Amino acid sequence: MQSRWSWRYVGLTFVLAFGGGMSDLRTYRCKNDTTYPPGSRFSKDFERVLDNLVQSMNVTAHGFNTYSYGEVNGLVQCRGDLVPAECSNCLGEASFSVQQMCGNAKGGLVWLERCFLRYSNHSFSQLDARVLAMLENPQRVTKDPDGFGNRVADLLRYLMRGASDPAHKGFAAGFTRDSSKEDIYGLVECLRDLSAVECRTCLSIGFYHLYPCCAQKQGAEALLGSCTLRFETYPFFNLSAASPFAMPLTTPTTGSSSSKTSSRRVPILVGAIGSGLLAVAVCVCLFLFLLRNKVDPANLWRPLTFSCREVGGSGGPVDVSGSGSLLNPQMIFRLETLIEATANFHEDNKLGEGGFGPVYKGTTSDGKEIAVKKLSLRSVQGTTEFMNEVRIVAKIQHRNLVKLLGCCAQGPERLLVYEYLPNKSLDTFLFDPERRKVLDWEKRYNIVVGIARGLLYLHEDSQVRIIHRDIKANNILLDEKLKPKIADFGLARLFAEDQSHLSTGVAGTLGYMAPEYIMHGQLTEKADVFSFGVLLLEIVSGKKNNSVLSEEDMLPLLDATWKHYEAGTISETIDPCLKQSMLYSEEMCRVSHIALLCTQGSAQLRPTMSEIVVMLTGKDNSLPLPTQPAMIDLNNAEHAKAAFEAANENLHNSVSVTVNDATCSVVEPR
Repeated sequence: MQSRWSWRYVGLTFVLAFGGGMSDLRTYRCKNDTTYPPGSRFSKDFERVLDNLVQSMNVTAHGFNTYSYGEVNGLVQCRGDLVPAECSNCLGEASFSVQQMCGNAKGGLVWLERCFLRYSNHSFSQLDARVLAMLENPQRVTKDPDGFGNRVADLLRYLMRGASDPAHKGFAAGFTRDSSKEDIYGLVECLRDLSAVECRTCLSIGFYHLYPCCAQKQGAEALLGSCTLRFETYPFFNLSAASPFAMPLTTPTTGSSSSKTSSRRVPILVGAIGSGLLAVAVCVCLFLFLLRNKVDPANLWRPLTFSCREVGGSGGPVDVSGSGSLLNPQMIFRLETLIEATANFHEDNKLGEGGFGPVYKGTTSDGKEIAVKKLSLRSVQGTTEFMNEVRIVAKIQHRNLVKLLGCCAQGPERLLVYEYLPNKSLDTFLFDPERRKVLDWEKRYNIVVGIARGLLYLHEDSQVRIIHRDIKANNILLDEKLKPKIADFGLARLFAEDQSHLSTGVAGTLGYMAPEYIMHGQLTEKADVFSFGVLLLEIVSGKKNNSVLSEEDMLPLLDATWKHYEAGTISETIDPCLKQSMLYSEEMCRVSHIALLCTQGSAQLRPTMSEIVVMLTGKDNSLPLPTQPAMIDLNNAEHAKAAFEAANENLHNSVSVTVNDATCSVVEPR
C-alpha cells in the first residue's frame, strides 16, 4: 500500500513570518504517516545524509547529488544558473527548513526558490508529477493580456523542449518580449535523475495546470514533485551564469500589408554544459536563423488592411483575402443598415458574448432576422478573426454549418452577419438543469450526427481542407428544429492538399484541445476529432468537461468515463435526464465508446470523421477498443507518464487492434 503524504501549502504571509533563511521557502511536503523518535538509528542516519548532501556542494559544480545511508535516502538539486557557493548556501537553508517543517517525519521535501531537497525511507524510483503548489502574482496584465499570454505559452514551450533535451540536463531559462514591449522571463527545470520522457511528462503536466489559470498574470510558478515552471516580468535568475542558446520566435507586425513581416530572435538561456556543446548550439542557432529567413513573408500573420465596402466599390466581386476568395457585393452590408437592424446594438438585442466581441439579434427592413457579431475594436485578434472567418465561411456551404450572410468593414468597425438561429447555442440547453430535459436522446443523437457530418464536410468534402480548432458546445448553434450548425470559424485554418499538419500558435478552448496541439503546436484534423470526442461525452452526460461526473469518484468527465469503461459500467455516465430514453441505452453507450476513441492519447489512433460518421450511422456494431485517453488523471504520476509514453507504443500495436461489440451493462439511474 502506498504511504500517504500530507499536503501543506505555504502562502507568502506564512513564509515571511519565519524570516531569515526561511524566506526563500516556496512549498513543502511531509510524509507524516511514519515518524522516528529522537536519538534513534533513523535520526542519526538522517543527520549524516543531510550533512553529506549539503557539504558535497562545496566541492562539486554540478548542483545535483544523491546520498543514502542506512534507511535514509536523500536528494538535492540547485537551480541550474547557480554557482557552487550559492548552491551550498541555498542547501544549508533547505536542510534547516525541512527539519523545521517536517519534524521527525520519515520523509519530506522542500522547494526553495533556488534549490530542492528531498529525503525518504524509500528509494526515489518514481516520477513525482503531482502538483504541490501553484504560486501566482495576483496582478493581471492590463495591456494586451491575450498577446502576453500567448508569449508566455510560446516561451515556456520552447524552454520545455530545451530542458527535455538530455544534453541540457533538465534546465532552461530565457526571456522574450510581448507586443506591448513587456519583458517576460521564464525558467523550467526537472530533477536531473529523470529521463527525457519523464522530464517532458512532468513539465507538460505543469504547463497544463499553469497556462489556464495564470498566463495573463504578471508572474506564476507551478511546483511539482519532480519539476518546476515559472515566469515573471522581471529577471529572477542569473543571466550571466547560463550559456546563451538563441531560438527564434516570430513577433507579429502591426504595419500595413505592403510592409515586410518582421521577426525577432528571442534569447533562450540553457544551463551551462561546456564549451563544446556551446559551439554546437551556436551552429544550430545560425542554421535556424538562416532557415527562418527562407520563410515566405506572405505566409506570416499580418493585420487586416482592407474594407469590404471600399474594395467592393466597383460593383464586382470582392477579394477579401488577397488569395482569390471572392465575396459577392450583395454580401456587403452598410454600417447604417446594421445599426438600424439592431437598434444601435441595444443591450436588449444582445444574444451573447464571444471571445472577440458580442453578438446581437437584428431585423432588417424587409423583416429578415439576422445575427450580427460586432468584433472588438481593441482586439487585434478580432480583426484577424474577421478576415479569417469571411475568407473561410465564404467558401463553404453545408446544412450543418452556420451560413454567413455578409460582412461590414466600414471605418474602424468590423462586423459579421449570419443567419439567425432562434435556439442559440447547444450549451444553453445542455448545461441548464431544466432546458436540457428538452433534449431527449433522439434529439441529442441527431445533434451528434449533424456535428459529425459538418466536420466531415470541413475535413474531407469541401473544396479546401479546413480545421475548425474550437469545437465546443457554445460554438454549436441550434435552429428552430434543434438541428445543429457549427459556428465561429475565426480560429479555423486552411490546409493544402499535400500538408500533413500545420505548425501554428495554440488557440482554442482548454479542455477541448488535443494534448499534442497544446504542447507542440502541431495541428491536424485529429485535433478537431479530439474536441468532438470531448463534446460527445458532454452530450451523453449533460456535464461540462471540467466538472466532476459524480461526487463519488470526484474525477473530471473524461477520466471518469474511462474509469467506468474499464469497469464495464459506462452506462453510469449517462445523463439522469435521459431515464425516459433508456430504450436507447446501447446507443448511448456506443456514443461514449466512440468518444473515447476520439480522445485517445495518440492522434494517429483517433478515427477520421468519415470513420466516425460510419460508426454512428452504420449497421456494423463492432468498434475498435479504445486506448487510454490523452489526459487521464493528470495529477497521478503513473497514469500521466503512461499516457505520454503509451501514445508512441500504441502506434506500433495499432495494426492488430481488437474489436468488440460495444456491449453495455445497463444500470438503472438513481
